[in-house]
Amino acid sequence: MTQMVINIEDASIIPSLKRILNALKGVTVCEGKELDEELSVVAESIEIGYQQARNNKFAGRELTSLDDLVETLRQENEKADGDI
Repeated sequence: MTQMVINIEDASIIPSLKRILNALKGVTVCEGKELDEELSVVAESIEIGYQQARNNKFAGRELTSLDDLVETLRQENEKADGDI
Protein backbone atom coordinates (compact mmCIF):
# COMPACT_ATOMS: atom_id res chain seq x y z
CA MET A 1 0.00 0.00 0.00
CA THR A 2 1.29 3.45 -0.89
CA GLN A 3 0.58 6.31 1.49
CA MET A 4 0.66 10.04 0.94
CA VAL A 5 0.57 12.92 3.42
CA ILE A 6 -1.02 16.16 2.26
CA ASN A 7 -0.56 19.38 4.22
CA ILE A 8 -3.51 21.72 3.72
CA GLU A 9 -3.41 25.35 4.80
CA ASP A 10 -7.05 26.19 3.98
CA ALA A 11 -9.07 23.81 6.19
CA SER A 12 -12.32 24.81 4.47
CA ILE A 13 -11.48 22.61 1.45
CA ILE A 14 -11.02 19.45 3.52
CA PRO A 15 -14.66 18.22 3.37
CA SER A 16 -14.75 18.57 -0.43
CA LEU A 17 -11.35 16.96 -0.81
CA LYS A 18 -12.42 14.02 1.37
CA ARG A 19 -15.53 13.46 -0.77
CA ILE A 20 -13.43 13.47 -3.93
CA LEU A 21 -10.77 11.11 -2.55
CA ASN A 22 -13.32 8.73 -1.01
CA ALA A 23 -15.03 8.47 -4.41
CA LEU A 24 -11.87 6.96 -5.91
CA LYS A 25 -11.68 3.17 -5.92
CA GLY A 26 -9.03 1.85 -3.54
CA VAL A 27 -8.46 5.15 -1.74
CA THR A 28 -9.11 5.62 1.97
CA VAL A 29 -8.71 8.81 3.95
CA CYS A 30 -7.29 8.67 7.48
CA GLU A 31 -7.54 11.46 9.96
CA GLY A 32 -4.26 12.97 11.08
CA LYS A 33 -4.70 11.44 14.54
CA GLU A 34 -4.97 7.92 13.07
CA LEU A 35 -1.82 8.51 11.03
CA ASP A 36 0.06 9.84 14.07
CA GLU A 37 -0.95 6.78 16.10
CA GLU A 38 0.20 4.40 13.34
CA LEU A 39 3.54 6.21 13.00
CA SER A 40 3.92 6.07 16.76
CA VAL A 41 3.33 2.31 16.77
CA VAL A 42 5.87 1.79 13.99
CA ALA A 43 8.48 3.99 15.69
CA GLU A 44 7.97 2.20 19.00
CA SER A 45 8.16 -1.19 17.27
CA ILE A 46 11.45 -0.24 15.63
CA GLU A 47 12.93 0.87 18.95
CA ILE A 48 11.74 -2.25 20.80
CA GLY A 49 12.86 -4.49 17.94
CA TYR A 50 16.28 -2.87 17.88
CA GLN A 51 16.73 -3.42 21.61
CA GLN A 52 15.51 -7.02 21.37
CA ALA A 53 17.71 -7.72 18.37
CA ARG A 54 20.69 -6.39 20.33
CA ASN A 55 19.78 -8.88 23.06
CA ASN A 56 19.54 -11.73 20.49
CA LYS A 57 15.83 -12.27 21.22
CA PHE A 58 15.17 -13.14 17.58
CA ALA A 59 17.96 -15.68 17.16
CA GLY A 60 16.84 -18.44 14.83
CA ARG A 61 13.77 -16.56 13.54
CA GLU A 62 13.29 -15.74 9.88
CA LEU A 63 12.87 -11.95 9.92
CA THR A 64 13.80 -10.82 6.44
CA SER A 65 12.34 -7.32 6.56
CA LEU A 66 11.28 -4.53 8.87
CA ASP A 67 7.66 -5.51 8.16
CA ASP A 68 8.39 -9.01 9.50
CA LEU A 69 9.86 -7.50 12.65
CA VAL A 70 6.93 -5.13 13.16
CA GLU A 71 4.41 -7.94 12.62
CA THR A 72 6.25 -10.20 15.09
CA LEU A 73 6.26 -7.42 17.68
CA ARG A 74 2.55 -6.74 17.14
CA GLN A 75 1.72 -10.42 17.59
CA GLU A 76 3.76 -10.55 20.79
CA ASN A 77 2.05 -7.38 22.02
CA GLU A 78 -1.40 -8.87 21.30
CA LYS A 79 -0.45 -12.00 23.26
CA ALA A 80 0.76 -9.84 26.17
CA ASP A 81 -2.46 -7.78 26.12
CA GLY A 82 -4.47 -11.01 26.33
CA ASP A 83 -2.54 -12.09 29.43
CA ILE A 84 -3.56 -9.03 31.41
